[in-house]
Amino acid sequence: MKTMKVDMPDVRKHGKPISDLEFKKFGITPDNVYTHATNMADLSTQSPNIIIAECVRKCEFMQNKFKVQQMVKKNKYVMSLSVYRQLHYSERFGGKVLRPAPGKRFKEIYKPYKGQDLSGKTLLIWRTGGIGDLCFIQPNLIHLKEKYPTCKILFACGPQYHAMVETWTCIDKLVDLPFNWLQLVRADYHMTFEGVIERCEEAKTENAYNLFSRWMGLDLPDEKLMPYLEPKLDQVAKTKEVLKDWGLADKPFILAQLRASSPIRTPRPEVWANILNGLIERGHNIVITDSKHYEEGVDMFIRQLIKDENKDKVFNFAPHSETLDSTIALASLTKVVVCIDSALVHISAALRVKSVPIYGPFPSKVRVTTYQGYCDPVECDDVPCAPCFIHGHMPCKYNVDEHGICFDKIKYDDLFQKVDKAIKS
Repeated sequence: MKTMKVDMPDVRKHGKPISDLEFKKFGITPDNVYTHATNMADLSTQSPNIIIAECVRKCEFMQNKFKVQQMVKKNKYVMSLSVYRQLHYSERFGGKVLRPAPGKRFKEIYKPYKGQDLSGKTLLIWRTGGIGDLCFIQPNLIHLKEKYPTCKILFACGPQYHAMVETWTCIDKLVDLPFNWLQLVRADYHMTFEGVIERCEEAKTENAYNLFSRWMGLDLPDEKLMPYLEPKLDQVAKTKEVLKDWGLADKPFILAQLRASSPIRTPRPEVWANILNGLIERGHNIVITDSKHYEEGVDMFIRQLIKDENKDKVFNFAPHSETLDSTIALASLTKVVVCIDSALVHISAALRVKSVPIYGPFPSKVRVTTYQGYCDPVECDDVPCAPCFIHGHMPCKYNVDEHGICFDKIKYDDLFQKVDKAIKS
């Protein structure tokens, strides 16, 4: 039997559209997919854009080039509509790989958790977003485990994030997304956050931690809405050896993340060149982190855009970034993180490491207000279109190379002063 192998691509450019009949079988109207709710009370009246699909032929796929996952013929899986769109049809096989599960509608099984007593109960919780989205959830799970020590929490996310989540003592079991629908049936309560940020107008004015906590019926105070991470000791030891080889064992360094998961939240390389050259000229060493897949891209950036006299002060950690816990270990050893609205903002706060993140499409108040004392953001809001609140992988419509045009107005002196202040504190 042939097996489909496909790397899950950008849903804007790939994937066969979902038919009206399929929407009907899922119990979702096409209009609901892109409709924005005015507030979370309004959002709670809508069915989440989560579906149950049946596998009609064996399927293997990868997320973010990380791990081969498998779906088995006749089994039923819970997934987002976007994942279904990417996987449900294969030209290679000339037809369907997935179809709506007969008689199994998600909205008829979904039992949302809204603050109920969890003593002796099982909660299945998932989020199809990235590292930041997972961090938004974690403080609530810590609270639930403390309040209901006999509860069982199952946490589902993309396998590329397991290296981080497996260290969380507040969860009992990690599950890959998509997951078998029997996990849904067996749990007492469920919680998905689909739409809380993407399809709710309140996300433009309120911090994501507050929104996620309210969505779960908890509404925890800000002082409780801080994620917590501990680096793995073996990864710390390996990272220290790398820093020793670079001559940074006993020297402070700035950790930089240049790229977000979406182009609009990523400044042009020339902007980053101005930032890093400026920081080096102020006496700082720079370590750039990224996925191992982008090792050559970081090398090219250094070769082409870092001044020759500064090249010995900047280092590429991407070759050593085997998994997410490698970056977490590195972040635990830095003096300050400089990045955009990306994973390292949340990782550094969870490690109690200071950061100076750069915000453009989103204002910092909707992401980092609970990080007070550990985060000093720089706002790029001197353009009429900022903040635009464009979410996901949509490009900037005012910039031909897709990068957010707001970053071209960055206040360099403000950033440099904040970095100096963080390093001295």
